[in-house]
Amino acid sequence: MVTPLSSRGQLLLNQQRQLDLKADVSTAVVTELSPKTEYSLTLYAVYPNLIGNSETLTVKTTSLPKVSNFRVIEEGLFSLRLGWTPPLGMLNGFKIFIPRSNRPGLAYEQLLPGVISSHVIDGLEEDKKYTVNIYAVYPEGPSEPVSLVGKTLKLVAVKQFLVQNATTDTVQARWESVKGATGYRLTWASPDGHIENINLGENFNFYMIQGLNSGSEYVVTINPIFGDTEGPVTTNKVKTLESSAVQTLKASAVSTNSAVVSWNSVPGATGYRLAWGPTPEFAGRDRPRQLALNSSTTEYKLKNVAHDTEYVLSLYVLFGSAVGPGISATFRTSPLGYVSNFKVTSYTSTSIAVEWSPIVGATEYKLSWYTDDGKPQFQYLDRSVLSHQIKNLIPQSTYTITIRAVYGNSEGPDISLSQLTFSESEPIQPVRELKVVDIGVNSFTLSWKKTPGVSGYKIYWIPFLGGNEKSQVVPAASTTFTMDNLQESSAYKIQVSPMVGGREGSPVLVTARTLDLPKVEGFAALNTTESSAVLNWTRVAGVSGYLLSWRHISETLGPAFSSYKISDLQYGRTYIFSIRPLYGEVEGPISTIYQRICKNLHK
Repeated sequence: MVTPLSSRGQLLLNQQRQLDLKADVSTAVVTELSPKTEYSLTLYAVYPNLIGNSETLTVKTTSLPKVSNFRVIEEGLFSLRLGWTPPLGMLNGFKIFIPRSNRPGLAYEQLLPGVISSHVIDGLEEDKKYTVNIYAVYPEGPSEPVSLVGKTLKLVAVKQFLVQNATTDTVQARWESVKGATGYRLTWASPDGHIENINLGENFNFYMIQGLNSGSEYVVTINPIFGDTEGPVTTNKVKTLESSAVQTLKASAVSTNSAVVSWNSVPGATGYRLAWGPTPEFAGRDRPRQLALNSSTTEYKLKNVAHDTEYVLSLYVLFGSAVGPGISATFRTSPLGYVSNFKVTSYTSTSIAVEWSPIVGATEYKLSWYTDDGKPQFQYLDRSVLSHQIKNLIPQSTYTITIRAVYGNSEGPDISLSQLTFSESEPIQPVRELKVVDIGVNSFTLSWKKTPGVSGYKIYWIPFLGGNEKSQVVPAASTTFTMDNLQESSAYKIQVSPMVGGREGSPVLVTARTLDLPKVEGFAALNTTESSAVLNWTRVAGVSGYLLSWRHISETLGPAFSSYKISDLQYGRTYIFSIRPLYGEVEGPISTIYQRICKNLHK
């Protein structure tokens, strides 16, 4: 028997129900009960023509499942969007209710279908707190309510309103988004009273104002929009730039595969775009490249550029998405260096040991050797290796041994020497401690340690980049030798071999470079106007004149000149001016400056 109990615990016999169960049943589910209600359950044993003993227990049903995760999804100025997770079970729907005490004179009540899980309450007041209840409605009745407190938004102004990155004709406005705003109105006014504005969507927090006058102060305002309601105004001021160009661009610390590019900072710039690539004369040596840099950067190191190549640099000023004026300059990377002090340190009938000096920038060395009628062999050695013994050679054979520095994927120029392996006779000891002790513009002086048992020394020298080889045999007592009439600013390969009768021992190799002719110092541009520049320099002693060049024009000046005015130059263009001292028909080293032609640059 199933009998509900009253709130006082009395049996409600008029609502009593009877369930008949089969004899083999030991469990049963009682349905169609009321929620949150106490019931008396009595079980009787039934026999043919007889009812046996009974057992009674009292139980209480649970409440109807409530809505879970009831929350405010979005606050509006005059609305609240609510969301929730429906409970399991058969639902008739949901009831949302705002108690009367929160809204004097009006209570909000809304019945919703059971298939939805969100709802917008609108028509509310700005900046107010509301207590909202929701009920899950079942065929049996409503569940217990679930409550939350939501608050509508306050009509506020834009915060963190910045107007920055001014150029000559643009500024950038940035602001922090306002919660609940459906848009923004941005307004700007010029000093002469001209006013413009634009309405922007809710997703905007940045805008570039264009078409402004240079060197002018603007008043810029912004206010959020909430549907048909406009929020408070926030104001800022900004002044556009008078000028927005880079004045100086140069390359320094130039090596075989790198250079440091530097320039002056431009006020208001948001960044820079640097581009570089080979000039037309060197097209194909490298590919053009570019990158964007931030506004605090005024120096950048170019890496992995091609050796012995002239590059043109271009630098552009960035103001947000706008690109300002650019400036160009050129530089040329150094040629790959050659290995110095390459020499044979010892040899036998089947091996030759060589050594050399390290070279800056090399990643490894390539050592090759061969006979006149043999196949060349080679081996790559790590840059830390500065000596090597070549083994398994043929006795009494002349080997040409070559070494070159490797720079990544590029190989530098080679330098070679020859060595004869010996057979029965004793080898001739090589010259020891060979070095260049004096270097002049047109001469070298060598020194070495005396080698016992030799009859003399044979000295060879040849320009490193090719030319006529010269030689000289000196007596056995000699330990120094001076080579004259050499080309200035030139590298030479020099070998000294010991002589025993007609036999020539293994040569020892050194390399050296004659000194440069004096160059012009203090070369600078002064008194630059809109169409001219006065170039000044310090006189060089002993010159016969100067060769001054710009663009495709050259001018030969006498030795007394220390300044020269160049006219008919184009305003705003950057010129490359160069000067060389002249020594008769020989041109000295070049001095170069870059100068942009603009009025009163020297002030």
